[in-house]
Amino acid sequence: MKYSSYKKQQKLFENFRRFLKEEASPAKISPDDFPMKLSDVGKLYTPQQAKRIASTGLKDGSEDDDKIPASETTAAVRELLPSQSSMNIGKAVAFAIAAILHNKPFPNGPGGDLGAIITKDNRIMDGHHRWIASGMVDPTSSVGGYEVEFPAEQLIGILNLLTLHFTKSDKGKPGGGSFDDFNEQGIYAKLKKYATEGVWSAGDDPKAVQQALEAWTEQKGEAAIVAAAKRMAQNVGELTTQVPSGFPQREDMPIISAGKGHLDLAIKLLNSGLIDVNPNFAGDTGEPGGVEPHGGTYQKGASPDAGVDAEEEERARKMRDLEENKRRRRRRKK
Repeated sequence: MKYSSYKKQQKLFENFRRFLKEEASPAKISPDDFPMKLSDVGKLYTPQQAKRIASTGLKDGSEDDDKIPASETTAAVRELLPSQSSMNIGKAVAFAIAAILHNKPFPNGPGGDLGAIITKDNRIMDGHHRWIASGMVDPTSSVGGYEVEFPAEQLIGILNLLTLHFTKSDKGKPGGGSFDDFNEQGIYAKLKKYATEGVWSAGDDPKAVQQALEAWTEQKGEAAIVAAAKRMAQNVGELTTQVPSGFPQREDMPIISAGKGHLDLAIKLLNSGLIDVNPNFAGDTGEPGGVEPHGGTYQKGASPDAGVDAEEEERARKMRDLEENKRRRRRRKK
């Protein structure tokens, strides 16, 4: 079955499933609660607040209204779309050389497991350089990851909240560069550099780079570099690289690391409905996570010490009540 036909049947099944069982609704996600920029999430919440929001979705009176289905998937490189416009051509070309040589992270050539999240509108949340490198070498190759049944526009904010929870930081990966750099001249400049100086993806051996390009293009010497640049640029032309207006730069995108176990944990949280994303929210405040001013919970927009202050205030209140009860008992004895 073709990938596109499979997707159509999958969508029909998803719509039928939602008819039978309630799940989280993207339309109910407020950008005021889940901003698209990681830095804005950091301004709005502390890591403790993010943790609370990511763990109270089952405490809002409904077990299903926060569930966001996610499952393993495989997709064609040319059918996937980026979600950030920042792209480093040097890094991408280095990855492309690794794919040609079947070096890490491409032991089987272009494609393979991205270890990334793919939205229901086919946008990848991470692994952009591995994705475009696979496309540069073979746009018909396939990549694997987790498909999450939510559109990118709403999912980015949720994953940024999880990034703050997992990493305790609102600092994303360094950005720079754009898809405009991925033309024949730009790619040639990097290939020439690596064939002269070497690159990490070929063991820092310039001869390995040259030999890889010669084997891939069936050309020799300089002609192999020229032919490889042209072929890679043509392959990039088969990909869709446009990013919707308003989407974050790389510095403000989520970081959900597979190597650190964050990817598996994120999938479990999404599937379980533990992330409090849809109203009714936990508690009586009308805020994700059941925002409360006291008792060890946290208030949106508060200072980083707000949770600690609230807990201390609650303990102080209990101590005052205890002392007052003691005084009352003493007065009664008199």
